[in-house]
Amino acid sequence: MRGSAKGGEPVGMVTGDSRPDYFVFTVDPERIPPLYDYVYVEAWETPPGEDTRVMVKILAQIRAMRRLAVGVSPEHPWPVIRNLSLPRGSDTVVAAARVLGYKWKGRIYLPRHAPPVGSWVYLASDELLRDFYSVEEPRRLHVGSLISRPSVPAYLDLEGVKRHVAIIAATGAGKTWASVVLIEELLKKGATIVVLDPHGEYTAMKRTAFRLGPGFEDSVRVLKARRDQEGDIQYRVSVASMSAEELASIAGVPAKATRIRSVIYGAKRLARWVAEATGEKKWLGLRGMIKVVQAAIDAAEVAKLQGSRLDRFAAELLRRLSVTASRDLQKAAATGRRLEEILSADEGLGRGIRRLWLALSKDSSPGYDAIRYLEELRRIGVYGVARLPLDQLLWPGTVTVVNLAGLRAEVQDHLAFNILSRVFNARLRHVRGVGGESYPYPVVVVVEEAHRFMPPKTQRQTRSRDIAATIASEGRKFGVFLVAITQRPSRIDPDVLSQLQGQVILRIVNPRDQEAVRDASEQVSQDLLDNLPGLNTGEAVVVGPLAPSPIMLRLRDRVLDYSGGDLSLAEAWAGGREDARLVEEIRKEALEKAGELLGEKPSDLGDALAAIAGLDPAPEILERALRLLARERVWASYSEETGTVYGEVETSGGRTYEAKVSLADRRSSCSCGSRQPCSHAVAVLLRALLDGLLAAPRQRGGQEDAWWSDFL
Repeated sequence: MRGSAKGGEPVGMVTGDSRPDYFVFTVDPERIPPLYDYVYVEAWETPPGEDTRVMVKILAQIRAMRRLAVGVSPEHPWPVIRNLSLPRGSDTVVAAARVLGYKWKGRIYLPRHAPPVGSWVYLASDELLRDFYSVEEPRRLHVGSLISRPSVPAYLDLEGVKRHVAIIAATGAGKTWASVVLIEELLKKGATIVVLDPHGEYTAMKRTAFRLGPGFEDSVRVLKARRDQEGDIQYRVSVASMSAEELASIAGVPAKATRIRSVIYGAKRLARWVAEATGEKKWLGLRGMIKVVQAAIDAAEVAKLQGSRLDRFAAELLRRLSVTASRDLQKAAATGRRLEEILSADEGLGRGIRRLWLALSKDSSPGYDAIRYLEELRRIGVYGVARLPLDQLLWPGTVTVVNLAGLRAEVQDHLAFNILSRVFNARLRHVRGVGGESYPYPVVVVVEEAHRFMPPKTQRQTRSRDIAATIASEGRKFGVFLVAITQRPSRIDPDVLSQLQGQVILRIVNPRDQEAVRDASEQVSQDLLDNLPGLNTGEAVVVGPLAPSPIMLRLRDRVLDYSGGDLSLAEAWAGGREDARLVEEIRKEALEKAGELLGEKPSDLGDALAAIAGLDPAPEILERALRLLARERVWASYSEETGTVYGEVETSGGRTYEAKVSLADRRSSCSCGSRQPCSHAVAVLLRALLDGLLAAPRQRGGQEDAWWSDFL
């Protein structure tokens, strides 16, 4: 039976333990309400600010229910039980209800007295529930409906976000669903939102932003931290703003690898000096540092042949940097002084050169190792000369998803630290009227997989934990509000979790996580914790300033897409077999088309591509290209005039790659940035071959083009 829209006849009577926050009642067997439904008792209370008692309706939610046998017990032997005639309904139904409070003059108060034993218990009407959980329109966030009353909408209070929010759930219980619904509602209010997305799950929101209505088409932007990931704009961190130790740690240099770290320190100091001497800021980036390291390795080898002296190393290093920078840096440094005087006068320059010499004087391996670490960091694409302007990260009425997928944990942590620090400091400067990078509107920062970034200090050290703790404790004053999403609250620093006063709790099974939730919130009672494992996917308990009173709700359908849902194993594996079949069909057809074009059937597809376009893709690249043709959308066109194939690959993830293959120049290029034949370029060439677009170019002066005749 579902709760009806009207109150009417009582559904039971208070008969057992009764306290101001809890009571037990015996249920009418003909009117048994479901678990989590709402009931009320009428009682006399003196509301705060009043001098006289008034009759109020004390609302409560059923948190437990059981049936008690009459005249029989589990201890009776089976022969006795079997011969008993127990009519259905001869048992007693007992329910326990948690008191939520009563409403008086628009505010909710908790009663000071226990409901009297013998009080009638009534089913709460929909109208009573709508009034009790009502939120004023400007602050209303529509996130779903009451679990037991689908007709009663559930609203969160926008102002509750100021006290920070935790969204907590076991894997698959709907935490990303909850966060997307919250983001949708905040966008409708014109909020500025930043999402730190470790898995790239939120990037799909951009493709469906138009569903929110007119004006929301461009309300989602995606920044990518890694150049080969999905995103509109490349996020950038200035290497110049980082310390050498910070840079080495992020690059993955072991703490005990002191010589490699010394090389990085010296290279960073020398690169900055070259940038200042030449006025060329490009030296401040990782490429500049790598050039300095290479010059230092060569200079050290020369110095070893000349007696292994520091001054000779320094002179040779400056000479080589002068050649690289196309400027006499030794003269710029000396200005008429001896080199020894320079190293003494410019303490930073001198220290950098000494650190490089000490690291490389015995052998050059630390230098080559440093280049390897720095080059790996450079290839990510996020660390450069200048940082991304703040207006590319923060914009009114926009959610900016920072795609951190595919990065090592150290890099993800550093970028989270960088972004959280920029947001917090920008708001602090605005509020205090301090110069520098600032932002005039409050910001909501959503951190997915929060336990990665803010673990307890006793478990793991991260850069982002301290700034997250600062936002949780002080962000409200400056208009920076944290939404932390996690499936492991026990792995979040307790000082941070306790500051997240608004909690959206979905199904939790792990006892340690349940304890962490209880310890972090005074409003999470034991009976509420006991019910958490029984919640269905998309059902949640909301406590704290987000709701007028603790509320159990079912999330509404989301509007925006995300890519974090569970996959179907049956469909995925069946699709794998189908893909394999299609790949072989495409391979066979491509070989036949290539044979028609070349005049004889090639031994394999790789040889065919080499003959047609001079491409020699690695076997795994060729297989990936065939899978793209089997699974994705690939277009191609061919210009006979230039002998060039143009095309696009549109992936199911929403990314589009533009590729070009020049048969005349025997080269390929692609918007993915690869300098080698990539799967996109190979797929485009194969599409042109399959569609019969390729043909010998028109003869000029009676002769065929040389590039083609070589392979006829």
